[in-house]
Amino acid sequence: MYNRRQFLIASAAVSAGVTLPFAQNLFSSNTENETGQWLVSACSDNNSNYYAAAFSTDGRLISKVTLPARGHDAIAIPNKPGQAIIFARRPGMFALVVDFSTGKIIEHITTQSGRHFYGHGVFSQKNNVLLTTENDYQTGQGVIVVRDSDTYQILDKFDSGGIGPHQCKIMPSTATGREILVIANGGIQTHPDHHRKRLNLATMKPNLTYLELASGKVLDSFRLDNRHLSIRHLDVSKKGKVIAGLQYQGASTDINPLIISHQGENSLQYLLAKPELWRSFNQYTASVCIDDLNQTVAISCPRANLISFWDLNTNSYIGKKVLKDGAGLALTTEGMFASSGKGVVLKGISSYTDITEDSYFPTLRWDNHMTSIASV
Repeated sequence: MYNRRQFLIASAAVSAGVTLPFAQNLFSSNTENETGQWLVSACSDNNSNYYAAAFSTDGRLISKVTLPARGHDAIAIPNKPGQAIIFARRPGMFALVVDFSTGKIIEHITTQSGRHFYGHGVFSQKNNVLLTTENDYQTGQGVIVVRDSDTYQILDKFDSGGIGPHQCKIMPSTATGREILVIANGGIQTHPDHHRKRLNLATMKPNLTYLELASGKVLDSFRLDNRHLSIRHLDVSKKGKVIAGLQYQGASTDINPLIISHQGENSLQYLLAKPELWRSFNQYTASVCIDDLNQTVAISCPRANLISFWDLNTNSYIGKKVLKDGAGLALTTEGMFASSGKGVVLKGISSYTDITEDSYFPTLRWDNHMTSIASV
């Protein structure tokens, strides 16, 4: 394993244009100890080629596949070890089923005409369906598209309850047995003809919506007073507490809380921190990851070059870990992992005081999201 000095030397070498072997600085020297989980993330190289890659929790590259454009999030495919779906970054129109054990793309999922993906999706094992957040850009309405989880054929679609649905999650089972989807409707109108241009900043109406899957009915919806706080990424605790990260679309000099929570209240709750911390975020949060065991929340802040940590119970700020261009977060049986746009992956960051090990992938730049999947 590299020590810190060796890691810095390697980083300097990459900055100077020196080519190094792939996936250096392994988390563990015992590479034969298979942990049962891999980590998957979209990524790119220094030449703006786009990939999705899987690596083991001890830092070994498993495989990578080439993407037609930049990817965003990935989700594990239930009961299919080694496989994941990689979603295009908005306003992309592809999602790829990848078998990382063979390094092959085994299926292409595309949107219907007039729609594009928002980079996220989730499986409902109860209903045996894949749910994806999409934009009907002819009408501007957000859509939850329901696909068969085996064939990926479209079965149904629901109104997302807003514009710009981004990340969504299945809520924990309720006493009634109803399956409920929580949706971060970011409020931003987009169109493929205008790439990523935000078309409706003056009329944004972001919200957090709860939708019943059996009927497609919106059960409840909550908005913030500041329309320019776009609700983008979220996670849900085992007890049903939703934590969501925001991206502010207003003036760069404004200071606003950029994280909210919700668990049955009549309104969305801001997490608690000093204005100086919110200012340092540069109006942007990325991945959200809840660690129920330690009752903490990690949220990556790429523009602030850090991972922030929050108390799940009190909504208060508890600390940070510096990570330049900190991006993806994923929880595994070995703890939480964080990736960066500089090729670094940290292991064991369930709190800001944890001692972490790192791995360095000098030819890859990890994108904003990361997920754990069952290994083969």
